[in-house]
Amino acid sequence: MMKSRGGGKIVKLVLVGILIPMFLPTISRGGAAAQPLPHQGRVKAVFDGDTILLESGEKIRYLGIDAPETAHDDSPADCMGDEAREANARLVLHRSVTLRYDEEKRDRYGRLLAYVHAPDGTCVNEALLRSGHAFVFRKNGGLRRFREFLRVQREAMGEHRGLWGECSVKLEDFYLGNENSFVFHRPDCHYGKRMSRRNRVRFDSRLSAFHEGYRPCRRCKP
Repeated sequence: MMKSRGGGKIVKLVLVGILIPMFLPTISRGGAAAQPLPHQGRVKAVFDGDTILLESGEKIRYLGIDAPETAHDDSPADCMGDEAREANARLVLHRSVTLRYDEEKRDRYGRLLAYVHAPDGTCVNEALLRSGHAFVFRKNGGLRRFREFLRVQREAMGEHRGLWGECSVKLEDFYLGNENSFVFHRPDCHYGKRMSRRNRVRFDSRLSAFHEGYRPCRRCKP
């Protein structure tokens, strides 16, 4: 039987046609990741106490802190949620800010993670902790300013500033913290019960969990 010389070329062309589209998404993602991170920008909008929008279109999530939630969908605002947004807006809205980064540059939603500095040099992340409009947020990925931020939070707690003096919640006899995620839960929380025993740590009070840099579960709201 005679072999067709053209058949080999057709097979090669088909393979190329299949493989190139497979690699295009990877090339595209690599190109996006290689784009330089912005280090300055003007704030167009303030969503809440820890998230802003730049005029360039980039969403910025404040690194190392978490603020009480504002109202969204069918959920009402958390205690001090609106006040935290207002405090944030007073510092940055319609102003040029400087962005500084740590190990983790973006979160799972694609938002930039940054230390945001106001025109006078004030670190807004730290300022919101100091006024009691936010609490420490850390992950295992690392946070260079964790100890510094925790010290500032402890001072705000001691002075009963912001949420530490204005917000009251139903207290439990104890709380369960996760040493892997640094989240603490009420003892009957479904998500708390699912944690591995080796990651479990017990806190005798809600404030003791915050004192060690743990943050509250968004579901059981301890």
